[in-house]
Amino acid sequence: MNIDFCPLYALKSKRFLKYLLAIDDNRLLKQKYVASLVSPYIYMQNKPRLIEPPSMELKRIQKRIKNLLGTIPIPENIFSGIKGRSYVDNAKMHLDTSSLRNMLKIDLTAFFPSISRNVVYRFFYKDLQCSSDVAEILTNLTTIDLSKSNATDLSSIYGFLDVKHVNCYNHLISGSPASPILSYLVNKRMFDELQKLADLHNMTMSVYIDDVIFSSRMRISNYFYRKVCSIIKKYGYQISKKKVKVYTKNSPKLVTGVVIDRKGRPVVRNSIKFRIIDLYRKLMKNPSDERLLESLRGLLICARQVDKNAFPTIYRYAFLERIIVNNV
Repeated sequence: MNIDFCPLYALKSKRFLKYLLAIDDNRLLKQKYVASLVSPYIYMQNKPRLIEPPSMELKRIQKRIKNLLGTIPIPENIFSGIKGRSYVDNAKMHLDTSSLRNMLKIDLTAFFPSISRNVVYRFFYKDLQCSSDVAEILTNLTTIDLSKSNATDLSSIYGFLDVKHVNCYNHLISGSPASPILSYLVNKRMFDELQKLADLHNMTMSVYIDDVIFSSRMRISNYFYRKVCSIIKKYGYQISKKKVKVYTKNSPKLVTGVVIDRKGRPVVRNSIKFRIIDLYRKLMKNPSDERLLESLRGLLICARQVDKNAFPTIYRYAFLERIIVNNV
């Protein structure tokens, strides 16, 4: 990894760091103040999720960190917060219409909350070779000490993490724009080890944040799965056993929200198809409803990332005919 491309590489000056991140308020250099700008809570709809939204001020700085880290060359099969790479590109890594593929899909349990402050600091200090005080500031800006945060119900958050068997209460901020790319960079050694295992077994591997996918024309053995589990456990992470999926060659596959059909082609999910048709019908009855139109356009963009020719009539209405009507 040629990290010397990154402007943060070997950075020793706090003053220059403040310039790079456009920081005017010195309080943003302190962990306690940064933690107060994050408001963690448990989102209870469908299934419980830990949400850790940063303030707008902090989010702006984290976006700058993300952009600076984005100058580091990242392997083409990594899709964790990399500009120009999407969840659809991740799924397409495993397409092979000439020869169908078996697949193993693994989900890392509570991945961001499992990435400790120490692991993040080590990346900035050891790998990026920043001075200790610069590494400390960058770690302050990208991790959250829950005890110092703006949480209104810490007990529910601790209870959520306990259920997940995660005892890391000072960790990577789940709502930070910088967290997806950092989750890969700070764990590069683990992902490199998984890649070597995949190469040894002639498999394709891709990573989309906490989703690790392997595919092969050959059968995926229990031995391979156990080796994957062993590597992940060695680095202190857990696999969500309920979300482990093994797909055979001829079965449809769901990869980061994209369906791959029995012929190895990406197709739009039925739930998205039904929602598009439903919104279109409602819009036909209420053509002046701009909120319906924006929702329809958003779903059409998602669908066309998977299939560029999806819903031609509805797409023409939502984007072309509406624009023409509005300009008349």
